[in-house]
Amino acid sequence: MGSGDISVEVRGKVAIVSMDRGENRLNLKFLADLNAALDKVLSYPDVQAMVTTGVGKFYSNGIDLDWLMPQGPDVQRQFLDKFGEVKMRILTFPLPTIAAINGHCFAGGALLAVCHDYRVMRSKQGWFCMPEIYLELRFDPAMVSLLKRRLPGGDVQRDILLFGKRFPGEECARRGVVDAVCEQEQLLDQAVRMARECVGKSGFSRTMMKAMKEDVYREVVEVYQEEAKSNRDLVSDRRPPAKL
Repeated sequence: MGSGDISVEVRGKVAIVSMDRGENRLNLKFLADLNAALDKVLSYPDVQAMVTTGVGKFYSNGIDLDWLMPQGPDVQRQFLDKFGEVKMRILTFPLPTIAAINGHCFAGGALLAVCHDYRVMRSKQGWFCMPEIYLELRFDPAMVSLLKRRLPGGDVQRDILLFGKRFPGEECARRGVVDAVCEQEQLLDQAVRMARECVGKSGFSRTMMKAMKEDVYREVVEVYQEEAKSNRDLVSDRRPPAKL
C-alpha cells in the first residue's frame, strides 16, 4: 500500500514502512503521509512489529528548513506540534519498533530514529548526527527530554548533542547509539530478524505494549504535552514562534 512515497509492506508478522522521498526531509506533508502509514500498519491485526527505513542514501536528513523557515508563525507552530505528535506516537507505538537506518540520519531524522525501540544501521555509508550547534538552533525542552532518555549518557550525549559530531555506523554501535550494524544488503533482513526475536512466538498485547511504553516514557510525554500546550497558547496570543 502506498502513501505518496511512503509505503507499507508486510513480511509475515512484521510491517516495513519505507520512506522514499529523496532526503526524506520533514514537512507537514511528509508527517501526514508517515502518520497514514502508521495507521495502515495498525490496520493489520496480525502484524506484531514494525520496521521503518529509508531508500537510497538517506534515512532522513531532518526538518525541511527551506520550506519551514519562510512560513508564518502559525504554520511553524503547526509543524512543531505535528512533529511532536509523530515522535510521541512512535515512542509509544503499540508494537515493537525497529529503525533500519540505511544512510544519513540527521537532526529531526535522528529524533525519529531514537523514538524506536531498536536501531540497526548500515555499516559503510551514512552518518548519525545532531548538527543543531552548527545551525544555531537550540533544542526545545521536549527534544532534550527525549534525547537524554533515549541516547547513552556521558560522553556520547556530549559529543552528539553539544558538539554535533557525526557518528558512522560502526561508531554508533560501539557507543550504544544503535543496537547493531550490517551491510546494506542485509539491513532489512537484520531488522526483520530483530523484530521477530523481540516478539517471540506469540507477540505482545497492543494495549499492554502501549501502556507499558507510556509508563516508561511518562516524563518525556509530559514534557512534550506541556510544550504543545505552550505552542497552542502562543498561537492564541499571537506571540513570536517557539524555538525551532
